[in-house]
Amino acid sequence: MPTLFKGGPDPLVADNFMDRVEKYLNTMNLATNKLKITLVTYNFVGDAEIWWKTISHTHNLDTMTYDTFKKLYYEKYFPAPKWRELKKEFDGLKQGNMTVTEYKNKFTSLLRFVPGIANDEERKIEKFVDGLDLTIRPIVTASEQTEYAKAVRKGLVVKAENKDSKVIRKSYKHSRNMSAISEVQSHKKQKNEQSGFRG
Repeated sequence: MPTLFKGGPDPLVADNFMDRVEKYLNTMNLATNKLKITLVTYNFVGDAEIWWKTISHTHNLDTMTYDTFKKLYYEKYFPAPKWRELKKEFDGLKQGNMTVTEYKNKFTSLLRFVPGIANDEERKIEKFVDGLDLTIRPIVTASEQTEYAKAVRKGLVVKAENKDSKVIRKSYKHSRNMSAISEVQSHKKQKNEQSGFRG
């Protein structure tokens, strides 16, 4: 079973807990609402346990559905204003100073708050690519990826290629500068030798 859930103010902790619990419940293939609810609430401690005791006094647990339980849980630990805030954060998400990997991780963590995009591969790719850095976006767009995972990989490859080409350009520029300095020094040396010869 997943780790214990203490409650608290961070809705992402609550959502992650429920996500892990549901994966576990799905592998068990449980049929009854009561058994599902019992298994989830068994992991409640602290604030979550106190909240659940309050719910058990105000609701009939024998007739409660799992969907009702989840609705109550999310109303308590993941209120609608916080959900809207995270959705808004996703809507405005851009790569900015993040690496492609950091951007992808942030994108993925916020994606679950916009199920309309999460469940639509084309819109998901479009949103991901739209948030990429301007040096990467055109190349990923031109590659016309039809799978989200491939679009992410393409973004990582393009970023790596851009980085490599910058290193090569910098190295080339450095060697040109060194060559120019060497040429100037050689020219000065020749001049000095000539002026010394004349003297």
